[in-house]
Amino acid sequence: MNNTQELLDIAGINKDLFPCNQEIKCPYQERTISYATGVVIPEPGLDPEEIFKECCYVHYVFADANSSQDFKNDYSSFYHQRQLTNETVDFVLVHLELDDEYILNDSTYGQFFGFGSFVDNISLKGVKVEWKKVLATIGEGSFKILKRINIAGVDVEIPSVVFTLRQFSSRQADNTVRIDVIMNGRLVKSGVDFTGIGWKHSLRVPGFFGSREPGIEEDNVIKRTYEKKQISARQTNEYKFQTNLIPDCLTNEIWDFMMLSNDIYFNDYNLNNHSYDFIKFGAKFASNEGTDYPVKSRKARLNLTFNDKFENNIKRNFR
Repeated sequence: MNNTQELLDIAGINKDLFPCNQEIKCPYQERTISYATGVVIPEPGLDPEEIFKECCYVHYVFADANSSQDFKNDYSSFYHQRQLTNETVDFVLVHLELDDEYILNDSTYGQFFGFGSFVDNISLKGVKVEWKKVLATIGEGSFKILKRINIAGVDVEIPSVVFTLRQFSSRQADNTVRIDVIMNGRLVKSGVDFTGIGWKHSLRVPGFFGSREPGIEEDNVIKRTYEKKQISARQTNEYKFQTNLIPDCLTNEIWDFMMLSNDIYFNDYNLNNHSYDFIKFGAKFASNEGTDYPVKSRKARLNLTFNDKFENNIKRNFR
């Protein structure tokens, strides 16, 4: 054969009697070391819809057909980071009463971000559902968002919680709190990278935010006469965030995602709150005062404290 030598080179057959002292320039010949790509197939887990039915919980979102105020118009965000370049994912809005489906791939029902939309992470895809647009186009009702994934030839469908959409009113939104967050950075556990993206998400839960407890921190100097003289004073505040009983899919979302965010804002809708100023109110997580797990319920009640995001209420006794 004319290509006998070429085949011998590829096979890497060494015909030397004593090759021990010879330098092996390419020990693998034409063979290369390869590594298998590990792919994690998502598991849907328990359907939040069944959990809501089991514990008699209704998850409300509100939108105002007559106003564009952010305070009156909720939004919900969903994302997916692909593991393979040929991996696909579709976000689908499902109207549960009518069993109608709407593909979320443009700005009809919010903001759509396809693969490649984010320069810092081209493998991230997502959608921000703006419930005002859903209310205007479809109307009130119960909805959920399906995430349909095809990875390595396997189809997986992951449902969201059920959102009950209603026209906003102060009475309807009474006894609820909305948390808005902005996420940057990489979530090591899930591997999702939001670095430089500023991903926005929001969640409304039954509960309360407020009960401001002010404190004063002073910088002082002690004079020779032992007189204490104030140099500056800074006000610090502590706030309570308490939920009613909510299911684990919501407590997990708050603990495992929202509390890790770079920026956290609270909107309180309680009509009997001492202050109505908690609108897009920036706060920093301070401590966990203990989660209440009732013996006869699967739901839990969060009890957290926060401080001001901006501690700028300062007085100085110098220029």
